[in-house]
Amino acid sequence: MKGWSWGKTLCLLVACLFLAACAGIQKQEQKIKSAGDLNAAGYTVGLPQGSAAMHQGEKFFDKAKLKYYSSLADGYTAVEYGKLDAFVFDSHALEYTAANNKKLALLPDYLGDENIVIGAAFGKEALIRQVNEFIAQYKTDGTYQSMYQRWLQGKDKKMPAITPPQQPTQTIIIGTEGLNEPMNYYGQDGTLTGFDVEFAQRLGAWLNAEVKLQAMTFDALLASAASGKIDLLIANLNGTEAVKEQMLVSDSYITSKIAVLVNRERLAETDAGITELSQLQQARIGIMTGSSFDKMTQKLLPEAELSYYNTFPDMGTAVKQGKIDGFIMDEPMARYMLNETEGLKYLGQFISRDGYAFALPKTAKGEKLQKQLNEYLQKIRMDGTLKEIDSIWFGKDESKKIIADYTVFPAPEGVLRLATNSISAPFSYVRNGQAAGYDIDIIVRFCREYGYGLQIHDMDFAAIIPGLVSGAYDLAGSCITVTPERSESVLFTQPDYSGGVVMMVRNSGTVGGPASDSGFWQSMRASFEKNFIRENRWKMIVQGIGTTLFISILAAVFGTALGFGVCMLRRMRNSFLSGFAKAFVMAIQGTPIVVLLMILYYVVLGGSNINAVWVAVIGFGINFAAYVSEMLRTGIDAVDKGQIEAAQAIGFNRVQTFVKVTFPQAVMHILPVYKGEFISLVKMTSVVGYIAIQDLTKMSDIIRSRTYEAFFPLIATAIIYFIMAYLLTLFLNLIEIKIDPKKRKRCVKGVIAYDNDQTS
Repeated sequence: MKGWSWGKTLCLLVACLFLAACAGIQKQEQKIKSAGDLNAAGYTVGLPQGSAAMHQGEKFFDKAKLKYYSSLADGYTAVEYGKLDAFVFDSHALEYTAANNKKLALLPDYLGDENIVIGAAFGKEALIRQVNEFIAQYKTDGTYQSMYQRWLQGKDKKMPAITPPQQPTQTIIIGTEGLNEPMNYYGQDGTLTGFDVEFAQRLGAWLNAEVKLQAMTFDALLASAASGKIDLLIANLNGTEAVKEQMLVSDSYITSKIAVLVNRERLAETDAGITELSQLQQARIGIMTGSSFDKMTQKLLPEAELSYYNTFPDMGTAVKQGKIDGFIMDEPMARYMLNETEGLKYLGQFISRDGYAFALPKTAKGEKLQKQLNEYLQKIRMDGTLKEIDSIWFGKDESKKIIADYTVFPAPEGVLRLATNSISAPFSYVRNGQAAGYDIDIIVRFCREYGYGLQIHDMDFAAIIPGLVSGAYDLAGSCITVTPERSESVLFTQPDYSGGVVMMVRNSGTVGGPASDSGFWQSMRASFEKNFIRENRWKMIVQGIGTTLFISILAAVFGTALGFGVCMLRRMRNSFLSGFAKAFVMAIQGTPIVVLLMILYYVVLGGSNINAVWVAVIGFGINFAAYVSEMLRTGIDAVDKGQIEAAQAIGFNRVQTFVKVTFPQAVMHILPVYKGEFISLVKMTSVVGYIAIQDLTKMSDIIRSRTYEAFFPLIATAIIYFIMAYLLTLFLNLIEIKIDPKKRKRCVKGVIAYDNDQTS
């Protein structure tokens, strides 16, 4: 070109390189907060060929540039060295990758759920049914949890010793890939190992079959499984619609989600606070009383300090106020909780993968119910009913969340007593004053189909397993995690829901939610409407008040009568009877009322069908009697013995002396103390939730589990208790005035007062 010199060419080249470098620097400075940030021109996202993650990624990242990879390792490497902005795949595999490569990290949000299945050729329906039975069992007996922790969370990946069948009845050829650590790969000794390989060996032992593993490329695996050249495909297969058109697929044997992997340096620096479990090594962690979370926390965070709570709303409030740094809960419940409250988040890394199932006692009836429930769960899983139930209770359409009226079911097979915890939404909770939720819906449908009636008993979570063991209930359902330790005490059905356990922490910058422009009274009015008016929740409070007063008054009457009898025994000259009475008082006073209630309900009266309310009346009556007997004894001893001697001197016998002289004066001595003890009894009834009674405190907990408001329901409950105590104290004061002449107004009859002027 005329007039164009090499110098100008060099300058132009330098300018282009400078602009490219600036563009690269500008891109380097663009930090990533969420998956949505990547859906824009200028970003490149890697997708694994032929997987469900590929299809989901194509839908989500419709504006970004997409690159397809047949090797997962190549995709991970491309992200590490900046060739890709992100790579999309299954969360369980990406969690493992990020844990072993500190240059990589997962974004906090997910693109959707993942269905990891096992494939077989059409015509092998019987084999797939057997595989599904094994999957249900290995998720129930704790094998899945231990495998997940060993291969996907632990660093000591070692294949356990699995004894092969000595006399196998069949041979099964299982195809796998061998290139997907930690699912299936070649170990240091050159043999196939990993999660999928252990699963295959355990399946073979369960089927009494000799297992032959064949490794091949993924495309070859698909063709071999579809044609029947291999019996089963176990290689992190996604159960997409395209796969289902080619072959049979099993139930999901791994619970996972579709996640996004990025270079850790590209993550945006925010005030996110706690973002990884490693930051909680010496933290204060909240644990639900009676759950299985304490042991896994001690194993994962051995230096953490554990604090126990009875409700998740209480733990949520404690995190917001800084009393604890985090708490553990099931991921489905965590999602529900975040829909109802602000200021919290859960970490993307799963602590464990779990199956939730119904629990039953280890009795003949329990074994029969286990078989029937497993049969029913398998049926509704196959015909799509379970998926429909899932969409109802995990969806947002409140109009669909209706439970059939189980109280009118014909019950030719008898009535089942279901133990549950109504603060476990969306699995079990109270809606419009009625039991509702995912687990409740399944059991109601089951009872209708199998001819059972149903009684639902709501209680604290910690009381569910003891209730089953004692025989007080026939089954339990409330997002119950299957663990080996629990399996030693109770039976479990097939998992009706697969999920995981996550850590809930404070969401920095949003604690307490956005500032409200409304004033104090407007805020109070809104809270009143939410907690009492909505869904007619005031009826629950009224019902709780009635239950509390019923238990308190009857327990006081029974306890007073029993206490009088114990006092009389204590004063007898017979050393055996007086010693028995003394031992009774010491034993009851030394036993916490909660322990006494649970002993009565689950041990002493565990085999009876007595209503829990009457058990509470008996328990609180016995506890009250121990203190009334001591008050009476003290009051009787305070009566001047000279009056007793004078009464006997004028001819009164011992009974007349006690009834006409001693007892009336003793009552006047003890009434002030009796009033205080009675008010304490009213307040102590707040623990009856341990034995499935919905008193005022329990109703307040149920409301808080739906609204996730801590302040208003607790203050309202405290005010109601104060009003009840005040009114009951006034009533007792009137009785005291009637009994004690010193407190009555004096009016001397027959005496007329005259003025001084009139007396002259």
